[in-house]
Amino acid sequence: MDEFVTVTGCLDSIIYQANDSLYKVCKIILDNDKSLVVVGSFPDLEKGLDYDFVGQMKTHPKYGEQLVVSIASKSKKLSQEGLISYLSSDKFHGIGPKLAFNIVDKLGTNCIDKIMEDPKVLENVSGLNQAKRDTIVAVIKNNYQMEQAFIRLYSFGLTAKMVERVYSKYEGNSIAIIEDNPYTLLYDVEGFGFKRCDNLALNLGFKVNDIRRIKASILYTLNYVCYNQGFTFLTKEQLINSSKGLLENNPLITDELMNASILELIEEKKLCFEEERYYDHSLYYSENNLASKLVKLYSSDYKKFSKDTIINNLSIIEKTININYTPLQKEAIINSLSNKLSIITGGPGTGKSTILKGILLCYSKLTNIDYNSDEFSYKVLLVSPTGRASKRMIETTNLKASTIHKALGYNFDGEFMHDEYNPLTCSLLIIDEASMVDINLASNLFKALPNSTQVILVGDSNQLPSVGPGNVLYDLIHTSIFKTTMLNQIMRQANDSDIIKLSQMILNERIDYTVLSRKKEIFYYNLDSKDLIDNLDKILDNYLKNGGDLQNDMEILIPMYAGVAGIDAVNSHIQSRFNPENEKLIKRDTKVFKRNDKVLQLKNDAELQIMNGDIGKIIDIIKVDNNDVMLIDFDGRIVNYSTKNIDNLALGYAISIHKSQGSEFDNIILPILPSYHIMLKKKLIYTAITRAKKKLILMGKIESLNYAIHNSEYLRQTTLSKRIEDTFNNRIEVKIFDPEIPFDTLGEYDMEGISPYSFM
Repeated sequence: MDEFVTVTGCLDSIIYQANDSLYKVCKIILDNDKSLVVVGSFPDLEKGLDYDFVGQMKTHPKYGEQLVVSIASKSKKLSQEGLISYLSSDKFHGIGPKLAFNIVDKLGTNCIDKIMEDPKVLENVSGLNQAKRDTIVAVIKNNYQMEQAFIRLYSFGLTAKMVERVYSKYEGNSIAIIEDNPYTLLYDVEGFGFKRCDNLALNLGFKVNDIRRIKASILYTLNYVCYNQGFTFLTKEQLINSSKGLLENNPLITDELMNASILELIEEKKLCFEEERYYDHSLYYSENNLASKLVKLYSSDYKKFSKDTIINNLSIIEKTININYTPLQKEAIINSLSNKLSIITGGPGTGKSTILKGILLCYSKLTNIDYNSDEFSYKVLLVSPTGRASKRMIETTNLKASTIHKALGYNFDGEFMHDEYNPLTCSLLIIDEASMVDINLASNLFKALPNSTQVILVGDSNQLPSVGPGNVLYDLIHTSIFKTTMLNQIMRQANDSDIIKLSQMILNERIDYTVLSRKKEIFYYNLDSKDLIDNLDKILDNYLKNGGDLQNDMEILIPMYAGVAGIDAVNSHIQSRFNPENEKLIKRDTKVFKRNDKVLQLKNDAELQIMNGDIGKIIDIIKVDNNDVMLIDFDGRIVNYSTKNIDNLALGYAISIHKSQGSEFDNIILPILPSYHIMLKKKLIYTAITRAKKKLILMGKIESLNYAIHNSEYLRQTTLSKRIEDTFNNRIEVKIFDPEIPFDTLGEYDMEGISPYSFM
């Protein structure tokens, strides 16, 4: 590791300064009159002043030797010329070189310290009226406070990026807020996990049994486990045991202290309690509101069609579009149109898309509204959780479809325009890829529906559940409120697909391995983690030589981010190997993006109207108002992507299997390696395999595939089914996963400051 050095120099010029962050590239003049480039995120610097820079010397491949700065502070050694230049700069309005000279001449080169200690010393300087004295004091104090705040923040052991985030959030109050309660950072500033905040607190003198520490551990545990495991609640035993584990089971933290902390959190409305279950506030209300709305929908009037009428119209449609639905497909269409709330669930090849078209054509006839009319689009709302899935709905139905966020009017403030007070207008709602919908999104969608709306959910219950908390599709299948049709028959046209055959084998946990040797649609390469990169190169070289397109037709799906065979390593290698662009690029910390890179959006962005999981291509990098801006093509829509949002972007050559949900790709490469052991589950592998439309390339070990298909997902702890069934007096048992849920079982996402939303 490079050693830290301290360099003192006079600021000569600011070569580059980002408008959307504190990042700067500066040139300083050293005592020997040589120049040095310093780069980093630090407070405002003034030309002509001497600064002490603490950092590491690095050699940039293009720009040569430079100091990567961690801390910058005004040097105690200030030159007379530098001070005059500083005090006569634009920052001090009305102070020219003559007045600046008078200040330095009268007060000396330590004039700034003297002014800070006693502003009245300026009264002895000729030519300064009260207004000019006030300006000088205000500017110096502001710069001094910012500088001191940065120095203090760095003394907490924070990185440059964290210091910048903290100061951007709290500004001059940064130190006071942290010293009062460092755990505030958990909720206010991205990138702070419990361990980092806890170290801060203990270094500041917090006692191990401080109630603020215990309360923070309880809230963090609840939030962390729910958002990593997908639960909506924890039992008291789980909450206390896991919180104590986070606090290293210190004997000073007694059950009495834990109970007192929990009671305080309930009184503060930061924790919800119900029948020995503890909920995050927002999850509790989302689950309650969704259950209540579903019962209300179920009980409300709607335009009901008799089964005979549906069957008669369906017969006409079969003749019109020249199709013969199977008995199970007909059952799905009839169930959907004759019930207020219904579900169609089945895997690939079971005809869900064909059924969807049949439902809509039949609904058009039943309502006597022309299928292609504006009125039909007004009455029928087609939505899905992802842009790619909604695009497939458009292709299947020739009707409008959108993401759930767009349908609800997701605005620049991250809020939905449509709710119970401004409802949607649809009389029929169809939700595709419903397994991906979490409890919060479902609650927002259903509360925006008129009570007369008929609802159909379509999805594959064998896929991974939603990234966020809840298990909505599963829970609704297991209630009496939704009429469910299970599609378990593979259609004749899909029956020859080895990919679909393999997916069925995985569900049945019995693989006929001849499917891997036929080399028809599935290709298998036996290799270890260390050999993955070399073999990927060979496959991709051959693929590109034959006219393949990495951007649109190929995706690599990997279960984990870390390690030599993880997403990060694979993306970095593919970028350097297959995108040789060296001119148009942006580098921020460890991230590098180049023109022509394939990229992945990691979070919903209301302002740019791009969603978590959207894949795009950087078509150019330009300067706008002296800031770097990436022009990114997201499925035909060009977005001006500012570097201030760069943390929300990742390379997209390889993505997580969670991110691939709702999408299909012509060709999939799926490594299944022993190093992924902790993440390998049946639903994960099933979901990955069913993303492939034409070719599936498996790379790894048969033993790992075997392990995965026999390693079933745990059942998420939720109470949506119970809330609904309680209304009908049908008591059902709430499943409890594990009394303790230790943090070391949480796998890839057990990382500081990271939640599932960071990557999935």
